[in-house]
Amino acid sequence: SSQVLSSIGVATMIMPILSSAAVQAMIHPLALMLPATVATSFSFMLPTAAAPNVVVLAKSQELSRALRFRDFFTNGIPLTIAAVVVGAFLSHSMGQAIFNDHSPLPRWACEAASGECIWVDVPGVAHGEDVASQACVIDLSGVDGGLCRIWNGTILSVAAYMKGGI
Repeated sequence: SSQVLSSIGVATMIMPILSSAAVQAMIHPLALMLPATVATSFSFMLPTAAAPNVVVLAKSQELSRALRFRDFFTNGIPLTIAAVVVGAFLSHSMGQAIFNDHSPLPRWACEAASGECIWVDVPGVAHGEDVASQACVIDLSGVDGGLCRIWNGTILSVAAYMKGGI
Protein backbone atom coordinates (compact mmCIF):
# COMPACT_ATOMS: atom_id res chain seq x y z
CA SER A 1 0.00 0.00 0.00
CA SER A 2 2.99 2.36 0.28
CA GLN A 3 3.06 2.32 -3.52
CA VAL A 4 -0.19 4.31 -3.53
CA LEU A 5 -0.19 6.09 -0.14
CA SER A 6 2.65 7.96 1.51
CA SER A 7 5.03 5.98 3.70
CA ILE A 8 4.14 8.10 6.71
CA GLY A 9 0.42 7.55 6.13
CA VAL A 10 0.86 3.78 5.88
CA ALA A 11 3.01 3.68 9.02
CA THR A 12 0.52 5.83 10.92
CA MET A 13 -2.32 3.47 10.01
CA ILE A 14 -0.59 0.13 10.51
CA MET A 15 1.60 0.63 13.63
CA PRO A 16 -1.25 0.69 16.22
CA ILE A 17 -2.73 -2.43 14.62
CA LEU A 18 0.60 -4.27 14.71
CA SER A 19 1.24 -3.19 18.30
CA SER A 20 -2.13 -4.54 19.45
CA ALA A 21 -1.65 -7.74 17.44
CA ALA A 22 1.76 -8.27 19.07
CA VAL A 23 0.28 -7.93 22.56
CA GLN A 24 -2.52 -10.39 21.74
CA ALA A 25 0.04 -12.84 20.28
CA MET A 26 2.33 -12.18 23.27
CA ILE A 27 5.37 -11.40 21.14
CA HIS A 28 7.73 -8.45 21.23
CA PRO A 29 6.03 -5.58 19.32
CA LEU A 30 9.24 -4.71 17.50
CA ALA A 31 9.22 -8.15 15.84
CA LEU A 32 6.20 -6.94 13.82
CA MET A 33 6.68 -3.19 13.81
CA LEU A 34 10.34 -3.00 12.73
CA PRO A 35 9.89 -4.93 9.44
CA ALA A 36 6.70 -3.01 8.70
CA THR A 37 8.44 0.31 9.27
CA VAL A 38 11.28 -0.66 6.97
CA ALA A 39 8.85 -1.97 4.35
CA THR A 40 7.01 1.36 4.14
CA SER A 41 10.17 2.76 2.56
CA PHE A 42 10.01 0.33 -0.38
CA SER A 43 7.95 2.49 -2.70
CA PHE A 44 9.61 2.54 -6.09
CA MET A 45 6.93 1.52 -8.59
CA LEU A 46 4.74 4.62 -8.91
CA PRO A 47 5.66 8.30 -9.18
CA THR A 48 3.17 9.11 -6.42
CA ALA A 49 4.67 6.60 -3.97
CA ALA A 50 7.39 8.86 -2.61
CA ALA A 51 8.28 12.54 -2.76
CA PRO A 52 11.56 11.97 -4.66
CA ASN A 53 9.63 10.07 -7.33
CA VAL A 54 7.30 13.04 -7.79
CA VAL A 55 10.26 15.41 -8.13
CA VAL A 56 11.90 13.17 -10.74
CA LEU A 57 8.65 12.91 -12.70
CA ALA A 58 8.15 16.69 -12.62
CA LYS A 59 11.74 17.45 -13.66
CA SER A 60 11.55 14.87 -16.46
CA GLN A 61 8.93 17.04 -18.19
CA GLU A 62 11.81 19.31 -19.23
CA LEU A 63 13.55 16.45 -21.07
CA SER A 64 13.05 15.63 -24.73
CA ARG A 65 11.26 12.41 -23.65
CA ALA A 66 9.48 12.77 -20.31
CA LEU A 67 9.26 9.80 -17.97
CA ARG A 68 6.01 7.86 -17.95
CA PHE A 69 4.29 5.78 -15.29
CA ARG A 70 5.44 2.69 -17.17
CA ASP A 71 9.09 3.75 -16.77
CA PHE A 72 8.67 3.93 -13.00
CA PHE A 73 6.83 0.62 -12.91
CA THR A 74 9.30 -1.40 -15.02
CA ASN A 75 12.31 -0.03 -13.13
CA GLY A 76 10.55 -0.17 -9.76
CA ILE A 77 9.65 -3.87 -9.83
CA PRO A 78 13.26 -5.17 -9.60
CA LEU A 79 14.11 -2.52 -6.99
CA THR A 80 11.09 -3.47 -4.89
CA ILE A 81 11.87 -7.20 -5.08
CA ALA A 82 15.51 -6.61 -4.12
CA ALA A 83 14.50 -4.27 -1.28
CA VAL A 84 11.98 -6.78 0.08
CA VAL A 85 14.52 -9.62 0.12
CA VAL A 86 17.34 -7.57 1.64
CA GLY A 87 15.01 -5.68 3.99
CA ALA A 88 13.41 -8.87 5.30
CA PHE A 89 16.80 -10.41 6.05
CA LEU A 90 18.23 -7.27 7.63
CA SER A 91 15.20 -6.37 9.73
CA HIS A 92 15.03 -9.92 11.07
CA SER A 93 18.74 -10.23 11.89
CA MET A 94 19.33 -6.64 13.02
CA GLY A 95 16.11 -6.60 15.03
CA GLN A 96 17.43 -9.52 17.03
CA ALA A 97 20.96 -8.16 17.36
CA ILE A 98 20.08 -4.58 18.27
CA PHE A 99 16.60 -4.65 19.82
CA ASN A 100 16.37 -8.29 21.01
CA ASP A 101 12.94 -8.47 19.37
CA HIS A 102 12.76 -12.25 19.70
CA SER A 103 12.48 -11.94 23.48
CA PRO A 104 9.20 -12.31 25.40
CA LEU A 105 6.67 -9.48 25.46
CA PRO A 106 8.40 -6.74 27.49
CA ARG A 107 6.86 -5.03 30.48
CA TRP A 108 6.77 -1.61 28.75
CA ALA A 109 4.69 -3.04 25.90
CA CYS A 110 2.26 -4.68 28.31
CA GLU A 111 1.84 -1.48 30.31
CA ALA A 112 1.40 0.59 27.12
CA ALA A 113 -1.45 -1.70 25.98
CA SER A 114 -3.98 -0.06 28.25
CA GLY A 115 -6.63 -2.55 29.28
CA GLU A 116 -5.32 -5.41 27.11
CA CYS A 117 -2.55 -6.69 29.34
CA ILE A 118 -1.38 -6.77 32.96
CA TRP A 119 2.05 -7.64 34.32
CA VAL A 120 1.99 -10.54 36.79
CA ASP A 121 4.63 -11.99 39.09
CA VAL A 122 4.30 -15.53 37.77
CA PRO A 123 7.60 -17.26 37.06
CA GLY A 124 7.87 -19.53 34.08
CA VAL A 125 9.25 -19.91 30.58
CA ALA A 126 8.19 -17.46 27.86
CA HIS A 127 9.61 -17.78 24.34
CA GLY A 128 12.29 -20.12 25.62
CA GLU A 129 13.51 -17.75 28.34
CA ASP A 130 13.12 -18.21 32.09
CA VAL A 131 11.25 -15.21 33.48
CA ALA A 132 10.38 -14.11 37.03
CA SER A 133 7.32 -12.16 35.86
CA GLN A 134 5.45 -11.95 32.58
CA ALA A 135 2.61 -10.45 30.62
CA CYS A 136 -0.92 -11.73 31.04
CA VAL A 137 -3.23 -10.82 28.15
CA ILE A 138 -6.77 -10.11 29.30
CA ASP A 139 -9.41 -12.30 27.68
CA LEU A 140 -11.77 -9.77 26.15
CA SER A 141 -14.15 -12.47 24.93
CA GLY A 142 -15.45 -12.97 28.49
CA VAL A 143 -18.30 -10.85 29.77
CA ASP A 144 -16.36 -9.19 32.57
CA GLY A 145 -12.79 -9.57 31.27
CA GLY A 146 -11.93 -11.33 34.52
CA LEU A 147 -9.46 -13.81 33.03
CA CYS A 148 -6.07 -13.41 31.44
CA ARG A 149 -3.69 -15.74 29.60
CA ILE A 150 0.08 -16.01 30.06
CA TRP A 151 2.43 -17.14 27.29
CA ASN A 152 2.17 -20.91 27.91
CA GLY A 153 -1.65 -20.74 27.72
CA THR A 154 -2.37 -20.86 31.44
CA ILE A 155 -5.52 -18.91 32.35
CA LEU A 156 -5.35 -16.73 35.47
CA SER A 157 -7.88 -14.64 37.37
CA VAL A 158 -7.26 -10.93 36.83
CA ALA A 159 -8.81 -10.08 40.21
CA ALA A 160 -6.23 -12.20 42.07
CA TYR A 161 -3.38 -10.13 40.62
CA MET A 162 -5.05 -6.74 40.68
CA LYS A 163 -5.57 -6.98 44.46
CA GLY A 164 -1.87 -7.52 44.92
CA GLY A 165 -1.16 -4.03 43.53
CA ILE A 166 0.11 -5.21 40.19
